[in-house]
Amino acid sequence: MRLPLVGAAASSGRKTLWWVRAALGALGVAALGYALFGFLANVPPAQLIGVAAWLAVALLVHDGMLVPLTTVVGGGLSRLTFGLSPVQQGIVRGALLVGAVATLVAAPLIRAQQVLQPRGPGSGVNNTVLQGDYALALGVFWVVLAVAAAVVVAAVGLYGRRSKVRKIRS
Repeated sequence: MRLPLVGAAASSGRKTLWWVRAALGALGVAALGYALFGFLANVPPAQLIGVAAWLAVALLVHDGMLVPLTTVVGGGLSRLTFGLSPVQQGIVRGALLVGAVATLVAAPLIRAQQVLQPRGPGSGVNNTVLQGDYALALGVFWVVLAVAAAVVVAAVGLYGRRSKVRKIRS
């Protein structure tokens, strides 16, 4: 037999959740509208064509290159990380994706530094442009990322084994 209060509370909670989602959705649409209005009001019409072309190329690069590439690499990683749990595989994939994005951001800086700051006598180096060693920073980032991912994968594996032992003993 079902109690009437339990059913009423469940439907009330569902309605509250629906209203929260609807309010957040409306807030998001309002923020997008505000941003779009501000963009169109402040960007000259001649630049709108350039922005539209950039967005189209970005969409083509994302859907035509990045998504298939990450899908293929993810499939290969599934074979390489066969003995790991799905959570551990996700951690490895996430770490590699973060590293790849950081490399994509740093690669133009490294290249620009090579072109704009040649070494040697009479090179006319401008030390105020592109300060820092981006290649070294990227290498350190990859090492820290690999160590952090390995520690988290090991911790998840250890926690998973401990919880399995507890379930068996119970």
